[in-house]
Amino acid sequence: MSETKTKMDSYVELRGINKHFKDFHASRDVNLTIPKGKLVALLGPSGSGKTTILRMIAGLEQPDSGEILIDHKVVNNVPGSERGIGFVFQSYALFRYMTVYDNIAFGLRVKKMPEKKIREKVSELLSLIGCDGLEKRYPSQLSGGQRQRVAFARALAPDPQILLLDEPFAAIDAKVRLELRTWLKEMITRLKITSIFVTHDQDEAIEVADDIIVTNLGRVEQTGTPQELYTNPATPFVARFIGNSIPVRNFDRFRFFEKSGEDVTAILRPEFVSVFKKGEKVQYSRSAEEAVVEDIIFRGSSLEIRVRLHDNLISSIRSINDPRIEIGETVDVFIHRLFVIQEDQISLVPNLTLKQESVVI
Repeated sequence: MSETKTKMDSYVELRGINKHFKDFHASRDVNLTIPKGKLVALLGPSGSGKTTILRMIAGLEQPDSGEILIDHKVVNNVPGSERGIGFVFQSYALFRYMTVYDNIAFGLRVKKMPEKKIREKVSELLSLIGCDGLEKRYPSQLSGGQRQRVAFARALAPDPQILLLDEPFAAIDAKVRLELRTWLKEMITRLKITSIFVTHDQDEAIEVADDIIVTNLGRVEQTGTPQELYTNPATPFVARFIGNSIPVRNFDRFRFFEKSGEDVTAILRPEFVSVFKKGEKVQYSRSAEEAVVEDIIFRGSSLEIRVRLHDNLISSIRSINDPRIEIGETVDVFIHRLFVIQEDQISLVPNLTLKQESVVI
């Protein structure tokens, strides 16, 4: 999400938003723009302010200062129920003593929609979420994934202009969570509804979101597509937070890297590092350094190889189809590139034996 977008691109906009909870400054001069029809992730660690932003957009919290605009209209004083918003909570928040049908129909009955139209709408939504035939069941008779799908349907029933989701997959087991990620992205793409979801899981944000807003200590650190944030972190926090980033000391001791000043630190990611078995024919073996393997972690389709180099424990990803490497084995290590941090500036520095290359997720 580029900062050069015009106001006409925005559907949800926050301008100079500040929010305190007693002495805690939850939102600090937050400015952000979300285009219509996009699926956007608010990503950050616990306490970074992402849920506060979501709740202010929903009208569940009021900012101390600044403006919230929806479709170019300031909504600070508009009740949440009149903002055209559907909200999906982490804990599903389904009515336990209502059937699936009645849960989905609840908002429509509040709006006094005729029962015939309610039946049509509920049937349409049950088909959309893949839960046909479950309308007479109660929440306790559903799996976690089914309950969350019903929660989505209930939020979508009144035809909201914006869908807000607060850590929607947190209460679901890992396998179902992966399935629901794909389903949610497909559903939002089909419905073209502006959607914002909160998560602290960067894999989830990278896989699902069109754009990501990274928050930290109440501030917006950076906004952009998953690839923009991954390849071009704008702040030290984003460089450390996105990806499996490992801080390294004395990086100028690595072969073919030079230190560019005082108070300079560096960050390595596993994809920046190649580990080779001795005798393996590889392109950069002559520029590599020796290290001993301290740990190997099986990742399913790959292995994470951990080696210690110049007092730094660094990782590399290696295919399970490559020649086998054992713990304690001496290997060759080649570092392709690293992020260098000097004050608030980030730069991607390649190994001097390489030309500048693009980073691939």
